[in-house]
Amino acid sequence: MIRIFNTKSSKHHPQEMDKMFRLRKRVFHDLLKWDVSVRGAWEIDDYDDANPLYVLSYDDETGRLRGSLRLLPTLGPNMLDDTFPILLGDNPQIRSASVWESSRFCIDPEISQNRASNQVTIAAAELMCGVGELGLTSSLSHIVTVTDVFLERMFRRMGCPGERIGDPQRIGSVHAVAVAWEVTDTLLDTMKSVAEIDGSVLEAPMSLEMARAA
Repeated sequence: MIRIFNTKSSKHHPQEMDKMFRLRKRVFHDLLKWDVSVRGAWEIDDYDDANPLYVLSYDDETGRLRGSLRLLPTLGPNMLDDTFPILLGDNPQIRSASVWESSRFCIDPEISQNRASNQVTIAAAELMCGVGELGLTSSLSHIVTVTDVFLERMFRRMGCPGERIGDPQRIGSVHAVAVAWEVTDTLLDTMKSVAEIDGSVLEAPMSLEMARAA
C-alpha cells in the first residue's frame, strides 16, 4: 500500500516521518556511503524544505514501512537542475510543469538483503507504480531522477528502464546518472505485471495537485 504525505500532513504523522528519515540514513549514509546531509539519526537535506511529496510503501499485512521516495516539481528547486546539472550533459535544464523529479528512492535493507524473496521487486515496483498513477492522473509527461548505475539496473529489471539524459559521471564514490521515464499506461501496466500487482497501489486515488493540497 502506498501512502502520500505532503509538508502539512507530515507534521501530523511524526512517527511516519521519523521512520522514513531514519530509513534514508540507513540506506544512503550507513549502507551506500553516499555524501549526504545527516542530522542525528536522520538523512535530510534542503530539498526536504521545498514542499515535497513523500511516497511511502507499507506492507499490507504488517503495516511496516518497506521503502520511500520524494517527489518535487522541476519548476522549483530539484536535485538534477540545482545540484547535479553535470548529469544533464549538453541538455538544457529541465523546468516544466509536466515533469517532476523523484529522489531519495530507498528500500528497507532487511528486505533488499533477503535474496530468497521477491519483496524488493514488489516494494520497489509499488513505489514506482504509485508515482506512475499520480503522474497519469496529473497528466505528467515524464519523471526524472538522479540515481546510480546499480539502481538503474534494478529499474530495468522492474520493467521501467527509462532513458539516460546524459552520460554517467563519477560523483564522490558513486557512478551517477540522470534517467527520465515517460509517464504512460503501458509503462505502468508493465511494472505491475512484473511485480504481479493488481489494481491501484495508492491508499486513495489522487492527483499531484490533490496530494499537495491535502
